[in-house]
Amino acid sequence: MSKSLTIELLKELIADDGVIKLKPVAVGIRDLPDEERKAYKARKQAERRAKLKERVDRGSVKFDVATAREALADAALMLLASGADGSVAIERYLEKVFHDQAGAPLTIKAKARAGLLKPKLLHIAAKAS
Repeated sequence: MSKSLTIELLKELIADDGVIKLKPVAVGIRDLPDEERKAYKARKQAERRAKLKERVDRGSVKFDVATAREALADAALMLLASGADGSVAIERYLEKVFHDQAGAPLTIKAKARAGLLKPKLLHIAAKAS
């Protein structure tokens, strides 16, 4: 490093009044005292819950594996209940899944048609349309 560069770097660190300017050290969440960390986590969790509530109020849900499965299950349930195109494929799949329980697919279909099996996300879909 050349002398002029070193001097320039020192000038950047030392203020005009002779006080050395230090950059603040980044403090991670793990470095916080227990009470501050708990408060930080509680605040972040409250923010996440508020965002999810806002999303539900707008007629949407968080996209993740669980909600994707629920949406697909709801679609299959509605197809099965209505007897629409695709319901035969769902019945065949149920027969394979419950191959050792012959009555299970028919019971599921009957409960779906009777409205005893209800879609979980239908209220969300209704708000979106």
